[in-house]
Amino acid sequence: MKRILIFLPAVFLLFTVAEAQSRFELGLKAGYNSTSFNTGKVDRLGDYTFQDAKDDFRSGFMIGAYSRIGLFGNLSLQPELYYARKSGSTEFRAGSEILNEKVTYYSWDLPILAHLRVLDLKVANVYGVVGPVASFQASERSSVSGDLASVWSGDRLNDVNWNFQAGLGAQVWKFSLDARYEWGLNDLSRSELDRKSRTLMFTLGYRLFGF
Repeated sequence: MKRILIFLPAVFLLFTVAEAQSRFELGLKAGYNSTSFNTGKVDRLGDYTFQDAKDDFRSGFMIGAYSRIGLFGNLSLQPELYYARKSGSTEFRAGSEILNEKVTYYSWDLPILAHLRVLDLKVANVYGVVGPVASFQASERSSVSGDLASVWSGDRLNDVNWNFQAGLGAQVWKFSLDARYEWGLNDLSRSELDRKSRTLMFTLGYRLFGF
């Protein structure tokens, strides 16, 4: 009896792996994003004390690939790898004087998502995705303008940042379309600022093959 109880989990594991191996999908993804850098700590930049910071969303893009590995039931593991451009702008105020900053950075993003099919329709499948994202910076640039442009040369961002994504989507034939929101989990600034990114994403996927 003990041997049977020990053997059953092993059989279940082998069945799960075999099922996962028989349910695999590989495809391409591209999309649009809109990013804001939420600036929590303003205080001082250079020799100036700033009273306020207003963050605005700016547009970007992403392009890459995804895979989907079936686990059990309607649950799958969906790793992705894509190249992304994210950009945001901030207006700092010191009395009546203004400093405008625009930051753009390019990164290789690696989401590891749980993909759950929540509704099966005749023409489409509705799904949800959720999971962490590792973001590795490829390059960045920043520019400043305004009354106090000579005070500060702009922010510098970390080489590695951690984010979290959640979203909903629909799949029709070989195409998938989803909307996601991404929260920055760590302070991404190397300067005196305290910043976390917020990104809204719309992506279109195309399945190359699956089995």
